[in-house]
Amino acid sequence: MEPNNRNKLLGGLLGVAVKLNPLTSVSFLLALAVVALGTWVWFRHSGESGHGFPVYGAVGASYAGGFLIGRVFRRVLKIAAIVAAIVLGGLGLLNRAHLDTSKAEQAVRAGSTWVEDKAGRAKDYLMHLLPSGTAGGVGVFAGGRRRRNKDDADEHKG
Repeated sequence: MEPNNRNKLLGGLLGVAVKLNPLTSVSFLLALAVVALGTWVWFRHSGESGHGFPVYGAVGASYAGGFLIGRVFRRVLKIAAIVAAIVLGGLGLLNRAHLDTSKAEQAVRAGSTWVEDKAGRAKDYLMHLLPSGTAGGVGVFAGGRRRRNKDDADEHKG
């Protein structure tokens, strides 16, 4: 791979990573602070018998984990929908050229459904790993919601 193409690919991957960056969210950072506090308390009392990891630490970890799941899940579904739309649009153009594309359309729809199903199953599996389902669910909602840009927010204000 040429260095120019490699740099473009790396730039694209970094752009996706920046959009997924949870450190831009105040609630995610607060959840990490709660987990850090719980870990610190747990380490301080680790020599005592009957003292487990604090509940608030587990809730904070569940929220942070759910937040990450929501971010990734939304991004995967968005990319899958865009790719499916592009492929189906291309097949529609080929159909206008009087080519039989019914089998290809069926395969694309089946593939799209498969990706959505697998992403949903992965989300459900990962949610079961979190100790607090409620905090994880709220985290998924917060991580998966659409973020507005500052320009959009200013435009809506007045």
